[in-house]
Amino acid sequence: MRRRLKTALFLVIPGLLLSACRSRPDDQPQLGKVKGLVTLDSSPLEGVLVQFTPEEGRGSQSLTDKDGRYELMYVYPTMGAKVGPHTVTISTPPVDDSDPEAPKVKEVVPEKYRKNSILKADVKAGENDISFDLQTR
Repeated sequence: MRRRLKTALFLVIPGLLLSACRSRPDDQPQLGKVKGLVTLDSSPLEGVLVQFTPEEGRGSQSLTDKDGRYELMYVYPTMGAKVGPHTVTISTPPVDDSDPEAPKVKEVVPEKYRKNSILKADVKAGENDISFDLQTR
C-alpha cells in the first residue's frame, strides 16, 4: 500500500506541477491559428525557422517541413499567434558551434528576410493561411 501511494505521488505530482507552470488560457492574448507555405523562387524551403513577432508581447515560431509548410506555435502546446500585425523573419536555424559533431549549415534565406525583415503579416482571429514566396533577387 505504501509503495503504491509513493508510485502514485511520483506520477501525479510532476503532472500537477507541469500544469501549474503552463500559461492559463485566460492569461493569453487572443490568438489566431497560422499556417502556410514558404518557398524560395517558387521551390519549397525545408527546415527553415519562421518567426512572427508582434509589436508587443510573445512571438510565435515554427520550422518548415519537407514540403515547406509551417504551423505556428505560441507556447507549448498552444498553437497560433497573437492577433494583430507582425514582422516576419525567416532564416536557417542556428547551429551549436561549440559542438564539433554538429553539421555545418549554409544560410539559404536572403538577408532581407532575416535581418530587419521586409516581411509583414496581419494575424486575424480564427484560421489564417499566410504563405511567403521569397526571392533571391
